[in-house]
Amino acid sequence: MPFALPNASLKVPHKCHFAVLIVHALLPENRNDGNLNLLLFRNALSFSGRGDDIVVPQTAKKEQQALDQRRSRPGQRQQERLQRQVRRQRRRRIVMSTIATILFIALAGLAFWQFQRYSADLVAANNLHATATAQACTSDVISAELLGNQNTTGQADTTSAPVVSSPTPAPASPPAVKGAPKKLCSGLEYIDIKQGVGPVAKNSSTVDVYYTGWVQGGQKFDSSYDHGGQPFSVSPLGQASVIPCWNQGLIGMKAGGTRRLIIPASLGYGDQAQGNIPANSTLIFDVTVVSIK
Repeated sequence: MPFALPNASLKVPHKCHFAVLIVHALLPENRNDGNLNLLLFRNALSFSGRGDDIVVPQTAKKEQQALDQRRSRPGQRQQERLQRQVRRQRRRRIVMSTIATILFIALAGLAFWQFQRYSADLVAANNLHATATAQACTSDVISAELLGNQNTTGQADTTSAPVVSSPTPAPASPPAVKGAPKKLCSGLEYIDIKQGVGPVAKNSSTVDVYYTGWVQGGQKFDSSYDHGGQPFSVSPLGQASVIPCWNQGLIGMKAGGTRRLIIPASLGYGDQAQGNIPANSTLIFDVTVVSIK
């Protein structure tokens, strides 16, 4: 845009018109060179010797100040570009965090499902094994084992009638006995310490006994002596409300006979503590039969 002189701001004598026109024509059309144009215009008027009452135009000065301000501050476009980059990075981090969280939850769910499936398969296998063992180890099989072994172990008692004395205070730990324990298919082990006489105990019999119980590797926890020396009745044998080992372990005994039962936790109290019996304890009972009905 050519340099223009505001009418109200500049007074030029009539005889200087020609010089002014020449300077005006020579000025470049560039706003950024406003100061240079103004300087050339002043020099032209001074050269003419007739310039007076000149008021300096303010438009070029303001434009130059605005240009200087734009040059001295960071570019606004660059700032906006940096802000857009920051926003894009923030969005990218949010997206990546969301994806990572979803993947973690999915993997955790898959691992939990696999663990549940493995546990269910393991329980099913154990149940199958237990069922097979139970089918193979029935009460009839146990009865056959015990009745077949009753005359081959321990010491025979040939008296016609059993003589069973009242229980005495039991020792703090199981006394030593002769013979190696025999193991039934259920896991119960027994040693016939003394053979009795008369009819043998079978399923559905009523058997009265004296007993003493110890925790293996521990101490005595119960005995008939602690209950006033009264016999304990197991009836009907095979279905009595006692721990499973007693329904199995008394079969084949006779009145006056004494048998040691070594009972694994699975046939005792299992993983449940009972009084001063810790959980998962192996129990030892010495049982003497008083009578069989």
